[in-house]
Amino acid sequence: MILDRTIAPASLPVQEVNIIEAQTQYLDNGIPLHIIRAGKQPVLGIELVFRHAGVKHETKPGACFFTIKMLAEGTATKSAYDISEYVDKFGAFLQLSPGVDYTTVAVYCLSKYANELIGLLQEIITQASFPQEELDKLKTIQQQRLKISNEKSSVVASKKMKSVLFGDAHPYGLSLDEEDVSHIIREDLLSFYHNNLFSQLEVIISGDVSQNVTDAVNGHLGQISMQSKPQVQPTSAYHTASGKRHLITKPDSLQSSIRMGIPTFTKQHPDYSSLSVVNTLLGGYFGSRLMRNIREEKGLTYGISSALITQQEAGYFLIGTDVKKEFTQLAIDEIYKEIEEIQTKPVSEVELNTIKNYMAGRLLSSVDTSFALAEKFKNVYLYGLSYDFYKKHLAIINSIEATSIQQIASQYFIIKDIKEIVVGGYE
Repeated sequence: MILDRTIAPASLPVQEVNIIEAQTQYLDNGIPLHIIRAGKQPVLGIELVFRHAGVKHETKPGACFFTIKMLAEGTATKSAYDISEYVDKFGAFLQLSPGVDYTTVAVYCLSKYANELIGLLQEIITQASFPQEELDKLKTIQQQRLKISNEKSSVVASKKMKSVLFGDAHPYGLSLDEEDVSHIIREDLLSFYHNNLFSQLEVIISGDVSQNVTDAVNGHLGQISMQSKPQVQPTSAYHTASGKRHLITKPDSLQSSIRMGIPTFTKQHPDYSSLSVVNTLLGGYFGSRLMRNIREEKGLTYGISSALITQQEAGYFLIGTDVKKEFTQLAIDEIYKEIEEIQTKPVSEVELNTIKNYMAGRLLSSVDTSFALAEKFKNVYLYGLSYDFYKKHLAIINSIEATSIQQIASQYFIIKDIKEIVVGGYE
């Protein structure tokens, strides 16, 4: 049979996504070990999750960031150089990721070197020495990075949006600044290290996980002396700033960075998946309405996007773009026009099917590696959800109708409540 390449093959909706789930067991000291056996390559991801060591758990700004970043700057037996050389010797990658809700320390390596690299993880989290000289260097580097990044309108606009939505006193609203860095001392790091790292530690390993690997994890990490779980106080309520428009003038700038946003909710909310569809339609992919209007038809920007940003205790909707100053108000007006269009006119069947296929395809492609599967696990487990979330998410994507999109957009994208941040000017 000759294949007629002028006829596109039939497409079918994605009805289910088969996700290899994590299996949980416990180390000798009670630390949960989540195992994801997947992939055909002899590689491993070993990730330590410190659930009580995020920015929201610190008592001094910068303590979380500097404590985690300093873990690889020296131990009782190794210098920063020694640690770097050790990681390179095995062709591995060490990743230190301080976060707002929790912190992770991970190493990615060939599975045959698991014992050596897990041993290194155990050493840097239990024997970190926090040398003053390395701390001074890191503080200088971070101050320079902040100075450079704060010259960028886009960075300033994003920081301002978080501050407006959540308030400077809330962990989700604050940003580390140069003054915070200057006030950090070694004792702050030692306090955070001893009080926060060893109370709620969990381990995730993904990839080519053999019995030898789990034995190595238990041999190194299962012997750590753990603290009793602390009584974690809930994060204080956030307070959204009054006023709709927030302008930071930059007279010498030729462009304006625009951020528009509104508080929403976490992934646990029953309307999260439906709102995700609305977000994708508006600005969540390259073929979105905002891209078609403001980039392709009006030529006001190189790019514009929207996103639903979720954390453990809150979430928000964000639109971001950069335009010439003289186009600032026009771009904002066109953004509102597109939101109102979604609220008042039903999306066509063709466009809705395109969105559904895109979102289902993205979900499929996001579970194609063992490390991606580990991310999928974290995205539900650390947010109080189960794997059923993905099944329900896909079902809502496939079943949502045009009328529901109008209703959801009208309910949550209330135009009078959307905050506008402009860094630059209006003309």
